[in-house]
Amino acid sequence: MENTSHLALSDYQYAILNEMGISSWQLTSEQQTQVKVDNQSPEVVTKSSDVTSKEDALAKLNQLKIQTQTSEATESVLLTFTLSDTKFQMFTDVLIALDLDAKPQKHISTEQLSHYSGYPLSWTQGEKVSFNHKQLITPALTELHHSDTKKQLWQELQSALSLAKI
Repeated sequence: MENTSHLALSDYQYAILNEMGISSWQLTSEQQTQVKVDNQSPEVVTKSSDVTSKEDALAKLNQLKIQTQTSEATESVLLTFTLSDTKFQMFTDVLIALDLDAKPQKHISTEQLSHYSGYPLSWTQGEKVSFNHKQLITPALTELHHSDTKKQLWQELQSALSLAKI
């Protein structure tokens, strides 16, 4: 009886093995599954890897880990700035304007943002003010006291709220 099933490793599994210093091997053909008796070792080929250094292996492992993770649903407002920043009056005013002041808040890193889904708002720090697809980007909250920045923020919020009513 011939066994035709093949055990294949995913890229993620190769990256983990590589990170642990374990080389993975693969036979070059199906006919070489029989061990040769006359003291000749079967010809084996190592799985070539694009990973050349420990840093590359860790980067690839993190990338594959992110790709394989499922997102966590949350009803919290996701924030990528510090807890002390939430004490600014402008922070509270924006949440009230968006009717999100009663929602729980979750402080996360920008990298963790892709791990969540179903959130009512994500608020991250960036250079310019923008509000698209439930993602609000503003400069540091300490910068929102400047009249030009504040005006731009309220215009973005007003246009987003008016589009939501349509």
